[in-house]
Amino acid sequence: MKTLSKCLMTASAALLITVMTAQASLAGVVLRANSQYAAVSAGSEVDKWWAEEINKRTNGEVEIKLFFSEALGKAKENLALLQEGAIDIAMMSAGYFPAELPFHAAPNSIPMAMSNVDEAFELMTRLLVEVPVLEDEAKENGIKTLFFHYLNPYKLVCKEHITGVADMQGKKMRTWGKDLPRAVEAVGATPVTLFFPDIYEALARNTVDCIPVSVDLFLNYKWYEVAKHVHHITIWEGPTAGNWITLSAWDKLSPEQQKIVQEVSLEAMSMDRDMTVAAGEAALAELEKHGVQFHDFPAADAAKWRELNPDFFGDFIKDMDTKGKGDAARKMIEIWKEVTGKM
Repeated sequence: MKTLSKCLMTASAALLITVMTAQASLAGVVLRANSQYAAVSAGSEVDKWWAEEINKRTNGEVEIKLFFSEALGKAKENLALLQEGAIDIAMMSAGYFPAELPFHAAPNSIPMAMSNVDEAFELMTRLLVEVPVLEDEAKENGIKTLFFHYLNPYKLVCKEHITGVADMQGKKMRTWGKDLPRAVEAVGATPVTLFFPDIYEALARNTVDCIPVSVDLFLNYKWYEVAKHVHHITIWEGPTAGNWITLSAWDKLSPEQQKIVQEVSLEAMSMDRDMTVAAGEAALAELEKHGVQFHDFPAADAAKWRELNPDFFGDFIKDMDTKGKGDAARKMIEIWKEVTGKM
């Protein structure tokens, strides 16, 4: 009887282990993703599709849980959260981390260097293939780039009508990174570093007078309630948040799963471009319903502002020269100028 009892216990234990193993297999890989954007933005809609499509194509083996509006941590904390393993994926803007991600941060930061979404899409598509230092830079930070989101041109949005460069004197303007503040200072304005969740209150309390923002984000975040004037001058255009995954999380995926993630990410990058453009077009009519006024910015003043700006490309190359990466920087700027036609 004892022998039979032991056999039954052994069989039960083996069955339990088999069940637990099967359950673990069914559970697959669960990845937590922190986004700096609200769930209603065009890019967030793309992320929802991206996560669902990866889950579907891996037969439920890879689940990406999305947390919007900085639910798992502030935008400026995302890189540290990735490196600490607190999150597996972040939708974060490289421009917030110019010291750690200078090559990724440049397209996300340098002002007045692109004019439309198609240019930004072509630039990042080429850079990821033709400039290997971007992949090296990500690896140095323990992360892998999956794809980039895009934003419509950032127009000059202010509480008052700005008639030209002279009106910018003394204005307080929201900035990020290290380059946009210098463009703001070039016309006598004061840069104020702010993250998205703080912008509404800053406008309401007159902490800032102006913000550079795309019309669709202006609508989504309801900043039209505290600022009514949109000026047709592109302060900045380029890629916004990249979808980054930690190398440790990436290594949890099988080669087949990694292939699927990369395929879906490429599709999502193209989808994001198209949805971004559509969101910008749709936002214009909605903003007019909310009393937003649109103003032309004199072409001569726009040209003057660009002339007053520092040599951002030259400064970037000099900075990378000091890090022994000047040749890669030159290649990057060469591609950039080809894409934008500014040879």
